[in-house]
Amino acid sequence: MSFSKFGHGERMDEWSRKVHAIMDEMRNRMFFEYRASGAWPPRVNVYAGHGAFYVCVELAGLERDLVCVECIDEHRIRISVRRPQPRVGVLEAPFSVELMEIDEGPFYREIELPDAVDADAIEVSYDRGYLWITVPKSPSH
Repeated sequence: MSFSKFGHGERMDEWSRKVHAIMDEMRNRMFFEYRASGAWPPRVNVYAGHGAFYVCVELAGLERDLVCVECIDEHRIRISVRRPQPRVGVLEAPFSVELMEIDEGPFYREIELPDAVDADAIEVSYDRGYLWITVPKSPSH
């Protein structure tokens, strides 16, 4: 009697059914229940002008009031907030996630700038999903 490397007969069929059942269960669960936790860094652009740095942060789905911008030291700023999971009002459980690329949860981003900055003169605005931070350079530079 010869056996294949992966088994044969009823035992192999039973094992195959169990694997398929596990895969079906995983497909039907909500993906975010399996995601690793932790902060995610939003995408940023940093521009340098004569007297200031201009930082653009991509923050779709957030209210400006929830975003915290702070100057850590004379060369670094930190942006932080918690972005909620996007939900559509018509989405009812149970459902499966077919594709999930939008990050949600807590995030922070520290940006190091090459010149010293004036922490007291930082200005923040929010326009169509972009947070704009004007960070004036320190008068001594």
